[in-house]
Amino acid sequence: MKTYCQQILYVLVATALSLGAVPPESRREAADSGGVAQAYDEAVAAQPKLLRIACRVDGSGRVVFTRERVHYEHKHWRRPDHVLFDGEPWTNLGQTPVPWTDYGHVLDLSKAWIVKRKGRDVISLEHTPDGFDLYLSDSPNGAGDYAVTIAIPRRR
Repeated sequence: MKTYCQQILYVLVATALSLGAVPPESRREAADSGGVAQAYDEAVAAQPKLLRIACRVDGSGRVVFTRERVHYEHKHWRRPDHVLFDGEPWTNLGQTPVPWTDYGHVLDLSKAWIVKRKGRDVISLEHTPDGFDLYLSDSPNGAGDYAVTIAIPRRR
């Protein structure tokens, strides 16, 4: 087991070094001074935040993201229900979900993109001056299940 974990750590550090997570001048220090743990921490910090939202949609609206706040703006038919924001229930769609207060300020919202989407109609992301909007629209009759994973890089 220890060897397997060491191999994973080695791959993560090597990936971080090749992607530039560790500046070239620091690479030698990391290798020479046993800074593998530091290189690992920097590699993890360089990874984007994967934000997952899932819900049941029968209508349309948008989720507005800014650094300070996230809220839902309803457009047509019913509001979404059974909403999960990063795995946690989001019951009051007009109030910012608790997880967002932890990382809204450390993410670069201008570079967010959809990694994965599941739904029978529209899931789209549009950048705004303050962040981005996530549009959800279910036009067919009845409600449908929707899920989206958004990658948001960390600010440097």
